[in-house]
Amino acid sequence: MSEPSKNFLPHCSYLVGEREEIGEFCKMRTKRIMCALLLIVFVSATMNTVGAARPKIAGWTFMVYMVADNNLDAWAYENLELMQTVELTEEVNVVVLWDGYDKPAYLYKVVYGGRELVGGFPLNGEEVNMGDPDTLEAFVDFVTRKFGAQHYLLDLWDHGNDFSGSCYDEHPVDHLTHDEVVAGLEGHHIDILAYDACLEAMIEVAYEYNALGMETDYLVACENYVPLYGYPYDVILDSVTKNPDMPALEFAVLIADEYARYYEPRAHFNGGVMGTLSVIDLSTVDEAVAELSQLTEALEAKLEESYDIYRKIISEARGEGNLPWAEYGWEYYIDLPTFINDLEANRKLDPDIRGLASAVRVALEEVVVHVANTEPMDSVSALGLGIWFPPSEKPYLAYRGLLRYENLQFASQGWVDFLYAYWNLS
Repeated sequence: MSEPSKNFLPHCSYLVGEREEIGEFCKMRTKRIMCALLLIVFVSATMNTVGAARPKIAGWTFMVYMVADNNLDAWAYENLELMQTVELTEEVNVVVLWDGYDKPAYLYKVVYGGRELVGGFPLNGEEVNMGDPDTLEAFVDFVTRKFGAQHYLLDLWDHGNDFSGSCYDEHPVDHLTHDEVVAGLEGHHIDILAYDACLEAMIEVAYEYNALGMETDYLVACENYVPLYGYPYDVILDSVTKNPDMPALEFAVLIADEYARYYEPRAHFNGGVMGTLSVIDLSTVDEAVAELSQLTEALEAKLEESYDIYRKIISEARGEGNLPWAEYGWEYYIDLPTFINDLEANRKLDPDIRGLASAVRVALEEVVVHVANTEPMDSVSALGLGIWFPPSEKPYLAYRGLLRYENLQFASQGWVDFLYAYWNLS
C-alpha cells in the first residue's frame, strides 16, 4: 500500500510574496516601462503555473460505499481485486470507502494493481457507522470535491432489504433507510445510483427517491437477490475506462448487460434462479404511480361490488407475478409489470379496467428503460420492477411496525387502501 496522498497546495502564498517584491522593485525605479514589462511577465507566468496545476476533470467518478462490516467481509476483498485488475486512467476515478468487519474504515483510490489511501478524509481510521446518513454525506461530499468528474456513479455495496433499506453495519448495528440515502445525497447530482445489493428494484424504492427530491437520473438495481460475487467490476470498469465519455444511460445499460452475461454460465452462484438487473428512469416514476393509483381505485370499487369475482381475478394476476425466488421466502414480492400485463389481457375484466391497466403498462415501460436477465427458469422472466404484495394480511400486519411500510411515500398513493380491500379488511 502506498503512502497517504498529500493534498495538492497551489502556489498562491508564494506568488503573493513575489508580487510584493515586484511592487517594491517598481517603486525603486523611475522607468515605468520596466515595471510594466515585469508585471506582464509575472502575470503570464502566474497564469501558466495555475493552468498547469489544474487537474483535468475526469469523465466518471465511480464511488463505492462498501459496507463489509458484516458477513460479506470476505467478498469485499474479491470485488476489490476485480477493480484492481483494470488499467484505470485519469479519465475514470474509482474511490472506495471500505468498512471491514469490526475494523476501521479507510478511503481508497483504486489504481491498477492496488489501491492508494486517500489523505485528508476525516473518517480514515475510524470505526464508522455506515448506516448513518452523515457518513454517506461525508463520503460523497469529500469525493465529489477531490475527484471532480462530468458524471458520478454511487454504488451502495452490501445487503439490501427491499423498501426497508440497505447498508447493514454491525459495529454499530444500524442501516440506511431510503429516506436517509436521500438525506445523505442532498445537494449532489448523481447520474447513477447502483445497488450491489438484493431486492432494491422496487417501485416503492424508486418512488421514495423521486418524491423526496433526490437528484439522481437512473437507479440500477435487482428485484431478485444478488449473489455473493456481486457485480463483474473488472468488465464494467474496463469498459468505461475505454470510453470515459459514455453517457449515463449507456453506462447503466452496460452494467445491467454485463451483470446478466456474467451470471449466465454461473447459475449455481445464484441458487439456480435467474440473474436480473434493471435500469430505472427515476424521472418517470411519478406518472406510473399516478396511473397505478387510478387502477387500484377502480379495482377497489369492483371488489366492493363483487368481492369474490374480483378477488379471484386479482389473485390470478398476482400469481402470474410470482417469480422463482418466491420459494426462498420472498413470496411477498411480485413482478409489477407481469401483474399489470395479466390484468390488461384478462377478457373477464370490464373494458374500463383493462384500459386503466393498459395505461399503467405504458407508463411502466417508460420507468424500466432496460432489464437484463439470464436465461429464465420455467419460462418465467422478470420484467424489472417489483412491488410488495403479500397474499394475505398476516405478513403485512406482522411487518407493519418493523418495516413501517405505511410511512413510505408510495403507501399514500392508494396501494395500501387497495391491499386492505383485497384482503377484505376495513
